[in-house]
Amino acid sequence: MTEHTPGAVPDRLDDQTFERLREAVLANPDNPNAHYNLGLGLAYRGRWEESLAEFRAALKLRPGLLEARINLSGVLLQIGNYDAAIEESLKALQYQPDLIQGCINIGIAYLHKGMIEPAIDSFQKALRIDENSLMAHVNLGNVFLSTGDVAKCIAHNSKAVEIDPQFAMAHNNLAVAYFQNQDQTKAREHARQALTLGYPVNPEFITQLGLDAAPK
Repeated sequence: MTEHTPGAVPDRLDDQTFERLREAVLANPDNPNAHYNLGLGLAYRGRWEESLAEFRAALKLRPGLLEARINLSGVLLQIGNYDAAIEESLKALQYQPDLIQGCINIGIAYLHKGMIEPAIDSFQKALRIDENSLMAHVNLGNVFLSTGDVAKCIAHNSKAVEIDPQFAMAHNNLAVAYFQNQDQTKAREHARQALTLGYPVNPEFITQLGLDAAPK
C-alpha cells in the first residue's frame, strides 16, 4: 500500500513528438542530447531496454550528461537491476555530489535490496542537501514504516504534506501509517485526500476503510 518512487521517468508521450525524437537521432547520431531525449521518450512508453541503450549512447558521447545518467539509474530501478542503479547514481554523484535524485535512487535501490541502514543514510543525505525534498521525505517515511517505526513514517509524510498539501502519495502513505496506528479517523481523512487528488489507492485498503473508490 506504500510506494517507493524511482528516478524521474515520465510515463506518456504523444506519437508525433515521439517520432520527432526518433528522427532527431537519425539526423544527428553524434548528438548526446538527441539520444537522451529519445531515451526519455522510450521510457515514457515503458520500453525500458531501448531507453537504456539510448541513455548509454548519450553517455558514451558525453559522460558528464547527468540527466542521462540519473534517468539511466531510474530505468534500472524500474527493471529491478538495483546494483547497476546504485553504480550509475554513484557515478552521477562523482560529477555533482549534491545531486538529490542520485541519493534518492541509491536509497530506493538499497531499500529493495533489504539494506535498511544504507537506505536511511541515502535519504537522510538527500534531506541534508534539501530539507524540503518531497521524495526524500516520503521514501524515508516508507523505510521507517517497513521497520515498524510508524511515528517516524507519519512525521516524514506529514512534513511532505506540509510542504505540498497536494502531494497525493504522502496522503496515501499517511493513510496507511495511521491505519497501522489504529487511528481510523485520520486514515480515512488522508485516504479521501489521496483519492480526491487522483492517487491509485489500493482497492482492498479502500474497502478496509469503508470508503467509496470514487471521491465525492
